[in-house]
Amino acid sequence: MKRFRSIIIKNFVLWVLFFLSLNFLLASNSKNLVLSIDEKKILENLRITPAKFWLKANDFSTEMSDGRSVSLKDFEGRFVLLNFWATWCYPCLKEMPDLEKAFQIMGEENLVILAVAMGENVEKIKKFSKKNSLTFPLLSDVNMEITKLYNVKNIPVTFLIDPEGIILGRALGIRDWSSKELMGFIKSRIE
Repeated sequence: MKRFRSIIIKNFVLWVLFFLSLNFLLASNSKNLVLSIDEKKILENLRITPAKFWLKANDFSTEMSDGRSVSLKDFEGRFVLLNFWATWCYPCLKEMPDLEKAFQIMGEENLVILAVAMGENVEKIKKFSKKNSLTFPLLSDVNMEITKLYNVKNIPVTFLIDPEGIILGRALGIRDWSSKELMGFIKSRIE
């Protein structure tokens, strides 16, 4: 009976130590795991679905409208709006001026807008960019590899990625990307 009690106590102590170490690991990464309650409210008020858990954005490589190769890793240290769109998508076209305005307000050293053109080649997005006077990078996704990587089914959809490469939220549909609230949120995440 004493031996049985001793085994139970040892197992109990091991389980307690396991849960304490697990909580310690989670707490040590808490800044990356969760948005603050205030940040979640801001995103929700902007109709942006906040991330529920820590998720690193998938890296990818593709061509920009100017023909240069680029990857998501190239923009580490800056806040990224990763937008999926197409030239045939009216709602996508409607939000492009707001994306441009946000890009101009924040400056490319703070905010990167990567607009992934689903199924579109470089020549087509180059013409589109020139016609609409867009200065942020338009990316070609001819084979829809990036689209599949991010499991995009409907457009426009935009992922908010912090300077550490963590996805903070996702917005499906048109948004005012240059709103004061969103600009304030982005500034708070890059300071």
